[in-house]
Amino acid sequence: MASKGMETVSTNQIISSVAAQYSDKLPKKVTKELLATFLQAIENEIISGKKARIDKLGVLYAKERAARKGRNPQTGEEINIPASKKVAFRPAKSLRDAVGVSKKSAKKK
Repeated sequence: MASKGMETVSTNQIISSVAAQYSDKLPKKVTKELLATFLQAIENEIISGKKARIDKLGVLYAKERAARKGRNPQTGEEINIPASKKVAFRPAKSLRDAVGVSKKSAKKK
């Protein structure tokens, strides 16, 4: 969960940052295409049931959520919530250490 006041960096800002580092070798348009291809490849792997491990960042994967009972907050009526899938992220140790997050607290969310 993002902290209040935490700035969000857009894809275009990331592309601009990468393109600026390689401005003499890689135009911004090519950087944008490379990032789009990279993200599409990750998405395809997750959809096909594989884990996408990105060095120094972490692992993205699809996770099954079991069917469960819930409660309608407005009426208090008990409802059945069907099984579903979600995309999960497990941060790499180097990222957890850099941010100052313990492995235990990273798993709780």
